[in-house]
This record gives sequence, C-alpha cells and structure tokens, in this order.
Amino acid sequence: MADRSARGAFLAAYRAALRSVDPCLVTERHLSVSGERLEVGGQTVEAGRGVRILAVGKAAHGMARGAATLLSSRLVGGLIISDHHQPSPHPRLKVMVGDHPYPGRASLLAGRAALSLAADGHPDELLLALVSGGGSSLMEVPAPGITFDDLAAAGRALVTGGVPISEMNVVRRHLSSIKNGGITRMAGGRPLATLLISDVVDGPASAVASGPTLADGTTPEDARTVLTDYRLSQRVPSSVMAYLESSRSVDRPSVRHPYRVIADGVEAARAARVELGAHGISAKTVADPVVGGAEAAAREVVEKAVADRVHVYWGETTVRIDVSSPGRGGRNQHAALVAAGRLAERGRGTFGGFATDGVDGESDAAGGLVDWGTIERGRAAGLDWREHLRRYDSFSLLASSGDLVITGPTGVNVGDLWLVAG
Repeated sequence: MADRSARGAFLAAYRAALRSVDPCLVTERHLSVSGERLEVGGQTVEAGRGVRILAVGKAAHGMARGAATLLSSRLVGGLIISDHHQPSPHPRLKVMVGDHPYPGRASLLAGRAALSLAADGHPDELLLALVSGGGSSLMEVPAPGITFDDLAAAGRALVTGGVPISEMNVVRRHLSSIKNGGITRMAGGRPLATLLISDVVDGPASAVASGPTLADGTTPEDARTVLTDYRLSQRVPSSVMAYLESSRSVDRPSVRHPYRVIADGVEAARAARVELGAHGISAKTVADPVVGGAEAAAREVVEKAVADRVHVYWGETTVRIDVSSPGRGGRNQHAALVAAGRLAERGRGTFGGFATDGVDGESDAAGGLVDWGTIERGRAAGLDWREHLRRYDSFSLLASSGDLVITGPTGVNVGDLWLVAG
C-alpha cells in the first residue's frame, strides 16, 4: 500500500468501527416491548409499572436516546450521567455531567443522584441500567470512612501508575459505595435489568464502569494486592491503605437480574477489518487483545507487521509516567510515536492508534496515525522524537508532523483500535 492510500483507509476503518458500536442503534436492537413486558438483551422482565433509566458512561447519551425512543410512554423518570452535556432525549430524563478521568465534585453529586434514583419510586417499577466505559469516574460516592479527596488521590495514582484497567477497577470498587453492585443494593428487590457497552479487555460484564449493578466477587485484600504489586502503596493516601486493611467485604447482591454486553472492542475491530476489505486491502483481526505497556506493545505489533496485510488489534494499553512534569499525549499517541521510530528504521509502513472515545489521555486528540516518514517530518520541525518520548510529550511531535487524529468526543467507548501494516 502507498502511504497516502493506507492512511485514508485506516481513517475510514476507524470511522466504520465507531459506526458499528453506535450506542443508540445497538441499544435499540437489544430492547423490545411486548404488552407490559420488556425484553432486555433477550430476557423478559415486567415493566407494567413503568421504567426508570439510569444511563452512565461515555455512551450514556446515545444509549438513553435509543431506550427513550422505544420506551417513551413508559418512562417515569431517569438520569443520564455523561462526560459532556447534550439535550435530554426525553423530558423525564435528567442530564448530569460528571468528572473524567478523575472523579470530582460533579461526580459526587451525580453519584448521590444515582443512588437516590435507585431507591426511589414504586417497588414494581423497572430500573433499566445502561452502563458504559467511563462510568467509574463520572459518578462516585466514597465508601464510609474514605474522604472524597482520598478517593481522588488514589484515582490519580492508579491512572498514572501503569495499572491495567481491570486491576484499576478492583481498587476503585472497594473504595466506593456505588461500585461493585452498589446500585443493586440500593434498589433492594425492585426489578432491574442492565445493558452494557464494554471498554474492558477480556473481562466480565461486572468490570464495566466498576460494576454499579454487578458485583465481581473481589475483596479488599485483592485491592491491597494491586496497590502493592504496582508499587503504589506509598503513592495513595495512608487512609486508603488503612481502610482496605480494616474493611470487610460488603454483602454481594445476587446477580439474578438480566444483563448483557451489547457492544465491545471485538465488534469494532471486526467492522474495521470489513471496511479495509471494502477498500481492497487484505486485513486480519488479531485474536489476542493488545494490552500491557504501550511502548512494548507498539514495538511488538510493528515487529509482526507485514507489507501486504493490515493487522487489526483491539484492547487497551497503559503508560506509566515517571517524570515530574510530563507533556501532553495519551497511550495511543505514545504508542504511535514508538511505532513511528520503528517504521523509520524499516523504511516503510503505517500505524494508527485510536481511542474509540475520541479522547486519548491528557489531550484533545483521539490518537496518532503515523508512517515511516513521521520521524523525519518531526526532525524537520526541529524536534527530537526520543526526547518527546522520554518526556511523554507525543502530542507536540505528532502535531508538528501532521499525524494527530482529532475527532472530539465520539459518544462511545470500547477501548482502543490499532491498525498496522509494515
């Protein structure tokens, strides 16, 4: 593939991936009404007394819009908690904006409102939870004995400590009153159903947004182990470690209500592969998700790249920041800069690393789309790519080389999409 045609095809594949997990459409596909019953993800629940909606996460607006379209006359109340404001799709659905990527005071207000929604209403009203990635920070209520500042500090340590999202959520859920089935506990015995759009790599449904309706069976000891294994025990407030050492597992709510994952990174990768095929490009979806450190993963996928086929990866990597004043960027831009260095050595190839939510780390870019000429374009602008990599400032170099991908928030989150041809 010529570099220009490859770049165009990669962007088209990214757009196709986003269309395939459109939250409004996939929610509509997994809901149906029959009399006073509602079919949720293929399972039937009673909804004769009406439905309350709790939509939380980066896909909350789209999921709520899809559900409201179908349930308009049955809606008796609800709440949309997202990372950005949009007009409500229904007069009975209130919109709140939480904080991301770290819980803030807006997240606390949203979390309290979510717990109230779960507790309020007629005992026979159905609570329909629409859960997507990002919900872990967008709504939050600290566990008893943990201050909100403690919680925020622990969250920052986890995000910058190179902790995979699945293990990150183990810690988050045990410092929270709302995660790990907190909404289910607050709802008591009233009917409940959950649809999920997953940003979790190879994890259970309970891992999405740290499981507000689904407990996972982990313990405070498991949370302590994560902090110890990633050498974060001294980076979180001492009160957090003290709480985890003294707390006991809360009673887990019984997971008997219907729930289903309706979109994920695997579906996005499949759609990208199909789109590349429509451009006449041979493509293969790699079965194993791309995980772990972004630098090592980027080197590995470039090493495996071939000239006559695009390898499509899905998953989510991490970056452990170990400098005091890092620059701008995110895991996909960091990986793209690493890949650009390797492609320059080979003298050929293209790499695209895209966040499906359109927000890659501490930047307004979705990721980077680089080729073997990226490093030289950066050098022509007076920039040393290795220095930018060392300072975690991939954004600046990719901006100078013309290799940033900027979409704005996409309204969905199913992890990351990587495309590579060598």
